[in-house]
Amino acid sequence: MGDFNTNLLAPNSPRTRKLLHLLQSSSLIILPLQATHRSTIGDDSWLDLMIISNPSLISSHGQIVAPGFSHHDLIFLSYVLKPPKPKTKVLHRRSFARMDVDRLLEDAFNIDWTPLMTADSIDDKVTIFNNSVNKLYDVHAPIKKVRIKRPPAPWMTSLIKIAMRKRDRAFRKFKRERTDENWVLYKAARNRCNLMIRNAKRRHILSNVSSSTSADIWKFLRTLGIGKSRHLDLPSSITLDALNNQFSTSSHLDNLTKQDTLNFISSLTRPDINPFKFQPVDEGEIRRIILSIKSKAMGCDNISRQMIISILVPILPVITYIVNYSLYSGTFPLLWRKAFVRPLPKISSPTLPSHFRPISILPFLSKVLEACAHKQFARFIYANKLISPLQSGFRPGHSTSSALLKVTGDIRRATEDANLTVLVLVDFSNAFNTVSQSRYLTIHPILFDGLF
Repeated sequence: MGDFNTNLLAPNSPRTRKLLHLLQSSSLIILPLQATHRSTIGDDSWLDLMIISNPSLISSHGQIVAPGFSHHDLIFLSYVLKPPKPKTKVLHRRSFARMDVDRLLEDAFNIDWTPLMTADSIDDKVTIFNNSVNKLYDVHAPIKKVRIKRPPAPWMTSLIKIAMRKRDRAFRKFKRERTDENWVLYKAARNRCNLMIRNAKRRHILSNVSSSTSADIWKFLRTLGIGKSRHLDLPSSITLDALNNQFSTSSHLDNLTKQDTLNFISSLTRPDINPFKFQPVDEGEIRRIILSIKSKAMGCDNISRQMIISILVPILPVITYIVNYSLYSGTFPLLWRKAFVRPLPKISSPTLPSHFRPISILPFLSKVLEACAHKQFARFIYANKLISPLQSGFRPGHSTSSALLKVTGDIRRATEDANLTVLVLVDFSNAFNTVSQSRYLTIHPILFDGLF
């Protein structure tokens, strides 16, 4: 749907013939309209088109004159969309709804953390912490099998629930006494309930699509079963081993190139700055970081954000101790390095392992430790000006927009000065896995000497 700048009222023009041929070869159909562009100096033209692939999905379409603000008519269409009936799912979830929060906090305060404090390694400390938290929730919010028959109903209100109970009572009364009067009362209660549900759904949909971005609108429509699902089944031609090899394999430099790079890096002069050292993190900083992380994904330790937030007060000193011990010892816990890897397609119809990209779902607390280390690294790098001021990626206040503005600004100035501009764009495939660890370890002592 849009302005194609091609007048279909002139069927013999080259642009019109080319467009019609392209649509015909793609089995696409143009919905019929009158002239949509009003000209003040010549004939009106049909420039605004609605192109569809299945006419049976269109319930109505048309155009409305808008002389107040445009020479173009407003065009519209209505789709006939029936969300697919969701399949029943069986999930294993903790029952937080009936959890006694006061008893949970009382038992969390009474956990004996002495074995954790006396453990010899950071991995043992994390293991003891995970076992203690999971045992606590096994008592207060045990894992149960949940059968999900229908999607969530965020449009549900207390008034609708009352109407549903009245409807059900009227139906039970009709079953006991099958009279015409009871049947009329049941039908009235049923119709009133159905009308309230239908209006609530309409208001819910309207509020989510009227003041949202395009990305948010499509995200919301996917919750209704409309649009492409994010969870795409792997083609039979792609095995899990093939994906694993794709995600774990990186490009290798030849030994000569690598050695030349290492020699160049080793010859660089060390910056005249104080060496970096991690500083202890207080409980207030840990608390702010935990509350700022919004991800609800659960990692391999089976501890979610909700589980941490619910008992944050009694376990905050323990988390702070683990984070500071990790920073002091220079060791990232092994369990927090493990991740569930989910392949997401980069194209609409993937057929090769290279058509997928990996998404790693890490334990929640690993993100807390990562954020603590990142803040101190970033503060050190920015304070000592160890990063180029033109770096746009992975910097606060910078993005692809700032990089694009810099490039276009340089090109514009060069054009004004009658200079020749040459732009070289490099696209690295599997970029992060191509970083040579040996080269990174050579750069490391130059900038972070005396790290631990």
